[in-house]
Amino acid sequence: MQLYKARGAFLFANRMKSLFTYLKNVRGELTHVVWPDRKAAIMHTGLIILISAAVALYIAGIDYVFAGIVNRIISGY
Repeated sequence: MQLYKARGAFLFANRMKSLFTYLKNVRGELTHVVWPDRKAAIMHTGLIILISAAVALYIAGIDYVFAGIVNRIISGY
């Protein structure tokens, strides 16, 4: 039983060491990231919102058309 506890503590220590090593590596990689300036970030955010709205309208239009087709089929027209 004592060996199991010691082994568990060893595994926990290894996992914590691995976690800290991973976080240290992540922090190092984040220094290589080229972050956009404020103007580019705002432009890209607006573009993403615009594209998302256009795709949503497109899907809503397709849904409306197919719903109308299914309703006509079901109602017998």
